[in-house]
Amino acid sequence: MSTSIYDVSSIYDSYTRNQQNAAATQINSKLGAVGAESTDEELLGACKEFEEYFVQKIIEQARKSVASEEEDGEYMKYFGDTLNQSYAEAIVESGGVGLAQQLYESIKGNSSHSL
Repeated sequence: MSTSIYDVSSIYDSYTRNQQNAAATQINSKLGAVGAESTDEELLGACKEFEEYFVQKIIEQARKSVASEEEDGEYMKYFGDTLNQSYAEAIVESGGVGLAQQLYESIKGNSSHSL
C-alpha cells in the first residue's frame, strides 16, 4: 500500500488541527488557573501566552487573505505554522499589541494581586 502526498497532507492537516486545539486548551487552562494566590509573574506569563496565541491567529488569517505563490508551496504548508508562531513570539516579546498588559491589568484589578 503506497501513501500519496495527498494522504500525508490530510494526516498533517489533522495533526495541525489537533495541535491548535491543544494550544487553545492549554492557554484556557492557564488563564483559568490564575487566581489570587498566583504570582504576578505567573499572571503576566499567562497573559503573554494568550496574546501570542491571539497574534498567531491574526497572522494566519492575514496570510490566508493575501496568499502568494511562495506561500502556496508544500514547504510553507508544512512549516508555515511554525513561522507564524515565531512571528507571534517576536511580536509579543517586542512589546506586542498591548493585549497582554491590558489583560494583566484587568485581571489584577479584579483580584487581590498587588505589585
